[in-house]
Amino acid sequence: MKLIELQDVAAKAGNKYILKDLNWTVSRGENWVLFGLNACGKTTLLSIISGYKNASQGNIKLFNQEISVENRRELMKKIGFVSTSFFNQYYHQEIVLKMVLVGKQAALGLHNEVSDFEVRQAKKLLRLFGLERKARYPYQMLSKGQQQLVLIARALMGEPEVLLLDEPCDGLDIVAREKFLYLLKDLAQNYVQSIVYVTHQTEEILPIFNKVALMKNGTIHTAGDLRDILNDRTLSSFLEHDVHGIWYADRFFIQLDLNKENSNERQVSN
Repeated sequence: MKLIELQDVAAKAGNKYILKDLNWTVSRGENWVLFGLNACGKTTLLSIISGYKNASQGNIKLFNQEISVENRRELMKKIGFVSTSFFNQYYHQEIVLKMVLVGKQAALGLHNEVSDFEVRQAKKLLRLFGLERKARYPYQMLSKGQQQLVLIARALMGEPEVLLLDEPCDGLDIVAREKFLYLLKDLAQNYVQSIVYVTHQTEEILPIFNKVALMKNGTIHTAGDLRDILNDRTLSSFLEHDVHGIWYADRFFIQLDLNKENSNERQVSN
């Protein structure tokens, strides 16, 4: 089953295209890494897929259904979206427990009354992530790592089929990052059918991922099986630098060969 289908999707901010001519499909059982440099449109793409922003043009299908006014809210409930860069524009003084409860309604704020069962469910998720003592705290009083966990709890509150993670390790120290990546394995195995993980750090790519899409200049540059894409030749072409990569303990590390490039520049100048 196709969970996400994008055809010729574009998004504009004023007269500038953030996304353009973007085509991409995510099927059930696939866990994708969306890899790209800063400002290539990754957050905008996820916010469109999750329903929080609209595309300027193109066709979008979720779970084999075209998005419409009638089904938009129900489709949004099937997709969990985690992005501090997006939600930190809206959440500041909001109480943590209420933020998690909002996830059930696929909205930015509570529009309907919540049941006692939903409150217990939200508290259970906070307890799962070690945040039960922070339930009454304002969101902005939490650390960056704790904010990420609150947004994950918020996403899981709606029992989504797809989880979109927008650079979840950004700003985390090495201990918090490794704890989060350990948690990610459990999310993939027990909570959702598919994960889309946005990053610009290859060492965050875990064995749970089987697909990768390289994103550049607002579109998908290359996509396919992870082991076929993460290699020196493809990444060197994509990054426009000589790249050397190595797999170690099921993680992929890359290094740019800047010595060679600096040598070539000196030869040209001479």
